[in-house]
Amino acid sequence: MKRRTFLISAAAMMPAARIGFSQIPEDDVILRAMRDELDRSRQLRVVGGGDAVPYFLSYSLSDATSFHVAASFGAALAVSRNRFRVPEIEVRVGNYDFDNTGHIYSGIYTGSKFDGGWPLDDSYATLRECFWLGTDRAYKTAIESMSRKRAALNNASVPAEKLADYSQAETVKYIAKAVRGKLDDAAWQARVVKLSAIFNSYPEVLSAGVEFQAIQGVTYLMNSEGTTLRYPDDVLFLYTKVEGQAPDGMVVRDFAGFQAIDPEKMASESEMRKGFTDAAENVRALAKAPAGEACSGPTLFEPAAAAQLFAQLLGDNLWMPRKPLAEPGRSVNFLPSELESKLGSRILPEWIDVVDDPTQTAWNGKTLVGHELYDMEGVPQQAVSVVEKGVLKNFLTTRQPIRGSSKSNGHARLPGSYGADRAAITNLIVKSSQASPLADLKKKMIDMCKERGKPYGMLVRKLDYPFSASASDLRSLASGSTQSGGSARPLSPPVLVYRVYADGREELVRGLRFRGVSSRALRDVLAASQESALFDFVDNAAPLAFLGAGGFLAPTAVVAPGLLFDEMEFESPQDQLAKPPIVPPPTA
Repeated sequence: MKRRTFLISAAAMMPAARIGFSQIPEDDVILRAMRDELDRSRQLRVVGGGDAVPYFLSYSLSDATSFHVAASFGAALAVSRNRFRVPEIEVRVGNYDFDNTGHIYSGIYTGSKFDGGWPLDDSYATLRECFWLGTDRAYKTAIESMSRKRAALNNASVPAEKLADYSQAETVKYIAKAVRGKLDDAAWQARVVKLSAIFNSYPEVLSAGVEFQAIQGVTYLMNSEGTTLRYPDDVLFLYTKVEGQAPDGMVVRDFAGFQAIDPEKMASESEMRKGFTDAAENVRALAKAPAGEACSGPTLFEPAAAAQLFAQLLGDNLWMPRKPLAEPGRSVNFLPSELESKLGSRILPEWIDVVDDPTQTAWNGKTLVGHELYDMEGVPQQAVSVVEKGVLKNFLTTRQPIRGSSKSNGHARLPGSYGADRAAITNLIVKSSQASPLADLKKKMIDMCKERGKPYGMLVRKLDYPFSASASDLRSLASGSTQSGGSARPLSPPVLVYRVYADGREELVRGLRFRGVSSRALRDVLAASQESALFDFVDNAAPLAFLGAGGFLAPTAVVAPGLLFDEMEFESPQDQLAKPPIVPPPTA
């Protein structure tokens, strides 16, 4: 989802003309409260002017209900329905070229906070007061941030890169009908409990949790430039995490997930049952599979796994964050894009094109969950050709300018750091002008192994993305990635990976992860398949889209063909393994 006291005097801090909001329905109390408080806030400034004069204000509010069910092995663990309103109030002081954002402490306020909970009732007076108090704190925060930023610049001997801090955007007005979708809570609770009972038939499954959440509501946005938005904003997702244990103590796992932005477009119960059953069968097979060994060689990613790979190696690097200002000598927690210096360079084979298209609603008859009309900043979303004939042509941008792009292309989808929003992919579609049947790619991989004297090649059918293990496993994966010379961004390990022998036989192995793999590996793609697959998930700004993390949710889809790599390296982490349970699980 898109989710000290100052002396004040009345004076024009921005053009004093009333914002052109005549189209606002007078029966919408939230929009009226936004409009009237925004008008009033435009007429206030801190005595002294200068950097303390606001030039931009924005109010947004997500008004939603949430229904949540958790179940395991045929029993409900938690059921809840909540109503909530989540505001976002932004005040920028200075001007578009230089404002209060972009410092290591931007957005941090040390004074008293008077704003608190938001009313669930449409009380005009209470909403006005909440917007007033929220604006007060955001304004004071902006002034503090500007002071810190000025001080950091005054102490720096080398001037910072001269980029504007914010870009102007076209004014848009879109007021859709504020209709809340209906959900049959009892039916969904029964469905989730029934799905969780699938795992009772699998003694190899030691842990299996099922989570369902439906967030349905309306998002409002209004800013001092005149943009006014109201639109339905729904997301539903269902997933299961399944774990078992091999005889040597290694934990094996799989997951299955389904998401939608329209309750009517959610997967059918039969599709869910198949996904959950497949996850259980995979855990059963992994528990009996041999442990993998460190190796390198030709590797084939089937389409679904290739889409998961693109989401990470390309998708996570199409956002180029700006390094914040800090006092000289102070370290900054900052992770740049691996593609930061690659604009205009080849990052994929010349026969591959990639577009991120939030305007596309479906692919091969399947709904694309990344479809949106406007981003978090109220900018109309645009299709962006990011890779043309293998060459990186564009990044996904927000209203914070970056090198090579001064305007937003409507991809602010998640909250970022240092006062800026974060860009993210929507519907990432990978196309190949040279393709062969997947079976031919497998044969080619086998032939390459024979030529090189390799006993087998590797086939990847599924990655653990979004990451379904524990937070400690994620930290271990990140540490291992850095130590092995890979990217600072860890790459999710394979869940289903097979040795493919000369006769075409596939042998499932467990416990492997990638070694030294980063976005540079995409240059080494040898071939792509004619078959493509759609993979969708809910991004939440957490590392590897960690399942269950994050407060803001951005439904995302990736379409990609299978990929054959000349070489990829795998390793087997040397972790201490826990002993299996002493006694078998109870029988039903």
